[in-house]
Amino acid sequence: MAVIVDVYQDKRKTGNNLWYGRAWHPGILDTRALAKRIEQNVSVKESDVYAVLIELAEVMSYELQSSNKIHLDRFGYFGVSLRTTGALTEADFSIKEHIKNAKVIFTPEYTRDGAGEGSKLQSRALGAKGDFQFVIKNPVPKP
Repeated sequence: MAVIVDVYQDKRKTGNNLWYGRAWHPGILDTRALAKRIEQNVSVKESDVYAVLIELAEVMSYELQSSNKIHLDRFGYFGVSLRTTGALTEADFSIKEHIKNAKVIFTPEYTRDGAGEGSKLQSRALGAKGDFQFVIKNPVPKP
């Protein structure tokens, strides 16, 4: 299991011609495929898992649109983030004029040892570089 890195050159007119890496995704797992994978690890039928996943998506969508954050234990947090432009005064701020974009953000979760004995602090790191193994998609031999 490793994250595949696609190495590419920045060839934009404003680019610097340097080489960068980006995650490459060989496929997409849909809800049905996730249900099948989950069924292999639990004593619940795929159809039941699928129904729960479908409802999870519905409920999460509703709750995010209601401005709530969602915390999935041992996974992370989902919330809405806004991109806005500034207004000169608070009274001048207009939803129609100043909100440019909204998106759902995900903040991974993990626990780490705290300062005290047995203490655990919530923090973000699922998805930190050290949590993954990486492999280059099409490695070029070094001269």
